Amino acid sequence: MVIIVLPILKLAILGMRQIARPVSNFIRKEAKQSKFFRDYICMPPAQGFHWCEITIKMLLMNLGRPAKVEPLNQAMAIELGAEILGELIVFIIAAGGLIFETARQAKKKNLEMSSINVHSLELVEALKVLEYRQKRQKAYIEEITHALAELNKPITVKKIKMEEFRGKQEELFKNVPVEYLFD
Repeated sequence: MVIIVLPILKLAILGMRQIARPVSNFIRKEAKQSKFFRDYICMPPAQGFHWCEITIKMLLMNLGRPAKVEPLNQAMAIELGAEILGELIVFIIAAGGLIFETARQAKKKNLEMSSINVHSLELVEALKVLEYRQKRQKAYIEEITHALAELNKPITVKKIKMEEFRGKQEELFKNVPVEYLFD
């Protein structure tokens, strides 16, 4: 086994082995009581592990491929199978927890991103409203500037001769109420 330098990782592995021990004890007890569990669930992984282990060791020591690997006796197969299944169950639970946590974090990240997208869309809409208001105010300012320019122009009054005024007097003041004509 590779030497692990991180003490936290060592503690985690030790904790997993401590959790796997009661599970493997339960599997061992069930294998001794139930023939079906012993023959079809507990012993096949143990025999397969034993075959792989012997074959790899022989190949690594340059002794060639073994012709036949002797199977483990029933007691050793139950012991090894219980250990393998116990650790497999703990591994599956731990992997499920990691997958669940990863999915939860991804979902949380997606919710944050959608919230940011909604917020940015709201900001874009607010920016469009402000741009529209700015254009409208600019148009009002141009109208006011134009009106002020009109007011600053000198007022030209056309001089009318008194005779022309008397002739047009009724025509000029016919729509003006009488209160405005006299002080």
